[in-house]
Amino acid sequence: MPIRVLLCCLFAVPTAVLADAGEGQFMGYELGTRYGGSTANVEVTTTGNLLIAADNPVKPADIAQVSLIATPESRTIGLIIAASWYATEGEAREAARRYVDLLRDKYPDWALGREAMDASLRIVELSFDKTPHYLQVSLVPDEHDGRSMWRFSMGLGWSALSDEGRAWERQAATEHAAAKATEREQRLKQADIRGL
Repeated sequence: MPIRVLLCCLFAVPTAVLADAGEGQFMGYELGTRYGGSTANVEVTTTGNLLIAADNPVKPADIAQVSLIATPESRTIGLIIAASWYATEGEAREAARRYVDLLRDKYPDWALGREAMDASLRIVELSFDKTPHYLQVSLVPDEHDGRSMWRFSMGLGWSALSDEGRAWERQAATEHAAAKATEREQRLKQADIRGL
């Protein structure tokens, strides 16, 4: 009987709560899946991918926004980013320290490394790696709501050298090239190109 109760409790817990970065899951989304939510807040990145403000993230209360980097046509997720903004560097740095400690506790077998420092030799970026994924924590000055603030963010993505990472990059490039070819054809059809 106790085993049945335990199993019922386990299956009653939403899967988003059991999310695991080692499985590619972060903030209610999963790497390699297609984003099917609202695309009301979408920007195009310099590489032609989409930066989407996620509409239904599962996140801690102090995370202000979850964004996704997805391929341009199929909207396949390649990076999940959680961010918050703070008035001072000290507040942002404290949030970053707290989350670094939480990530170390939750993922003790992920390799800690790849630190980046600013001009004052203070750490502003730190990565946790376990192929095929990486978790990156970063701290940067940023503009938010028309004010100068400090942005703390965490991102889960594919390791660049992993098969999954290379496959996502190829898919993104293929979709971007197809979109560009379609745009080019449309421009030519709509333009007066007599004599050109």
